[in-house]
Amino acid sequence: MVFPVRKKVIFVHGCFWHRHDGCPLTRWPKSKLEFWKPKLEDNRKRDIENQRKLLKEGWNVLVVWECEISARETLIKRVIDFLGARS
Repeated sequence: MVFPVRKKVIFVHGCFWHRHDGCPLTRWPKSKLEFWKPKLEDNRKRDIENQRKLLKEGWNVLVVWECEISARETLIKRVIDFLGARS
């Protein structure tokens, strides 16, 4: 989600697809690892690079992980806090 007036962006990442460190949903597939490992590692590298570029251009970035969505009240507070203050 992009909020141009506030120069803020929220990414909602799937833990498996974007390699959420330490998360049980971030597991390696049981087959075709030679295909999946580079693909999933490239996703993570691309995410880091995109966030770096946005920060360099003065944007604020919030990443919401799939595993965090179930803690609804905590997530709502986090998003409100992130969007609340203009930079």
